[in-house]
Amino acid sequence: MKTIKMSPISYCFGVTKAIGEALKIRKLYPDSNIYFFGDLVHNEKVIEFFNSLNINVIPFNKENAIEKLEYFQKGDLVIFSAHGHNKSYEKILIDKGITFFDTTCIKVKKNLEIIKNSKKDVIFVGKNNHPETIASLSYSNKIHLYDISNNFKFDYSLIKDEDPLVVNQTTLSFIELNNIFSDIKLHLPKAKFIDEICDASRIRQQKILDLPKDVDLVIVVGDKKSSNSTKLYELSLKNNLNVKTLMVNDVSELDSYDLTKYKVCLLASGTSTPISIIKRIEEYLNSEEYKK
Repeated sequence: MKTIKMSPISYCFGVTKAIGEALKIRKLYPDSNIYFFGDLVHNEKVIEFFNSLNINVIPFNKENAIEKLEYFQKGDLVIFSAHGHNKSYEKILIDKGITFFDTTCIKVKKNLEIIKNSKKDVIFVGKNNHPETIASLSYSNKIHLYDISNNFKFDYSLIKDEDPLVVNQTTLSFIELNNIFSDIKLHLPKAKFIDEICDASRIRQQKILDLPKDVDLVIVVGDKKSSNSTKLYELSLKNNLNVKTLMVNDVSELDSYDLTKYKVCLLASGTSTPISIIKRIEEYLNSEEYKK
């Protein structure tokens, strides 16, 4: 089978930076208890790697975050994820005398600053309980969540300004976002939009829509918890109707599929997928192991 690797592929700048910072922290503090508060990035293979370095995840959601923060003891080191975090979490750790590190992606940080400084109502378009959403909603008392899973059901009576600011989760599909923006414009024509989809995600999404004509198989390599990975999969599934689209997080998952009839495969990935996994899948397809 011929394989074509999408470019860009594997980690984006923000993920590379977050992983590099976590590795640096482990090297600087070889004997300390180090924890991620929530997944550093949304890929189980990355998390498994850090588990092997004795850096473990403390999972949380917005309902139990405060309770989970009480888990940490003086001397522990806490790393906040690349998706951002509620700023109040920092004060809790400071009061407990616990050192923490912030690996928030610069794109997310930019959005958080915009939200914090807005004098107007803010509509945040995102997925409820996603870490970036949790972080963003904590930065203003005038912010309202437009939950992408609610099929355009948003209570516009909550918005008091005729020209609110509209900010979005950086890992959404630009097509999905365009439809939601159209709905907002219908109700609030003077709304001001800060369209901050991550460039790495936007480019990959566009390339999924502009497939080479001979491609008959798309394999998106990524974790199902990864928003940008699942958006690539959903875009291909919906728009490339004559192409088989699969999403896997490891080469072993391909064993359950009959790939013998496909000639040309496009390999794509989310922004938190390790290149080693992508290369192993490429080798598997090129060596025709799937025919065994």
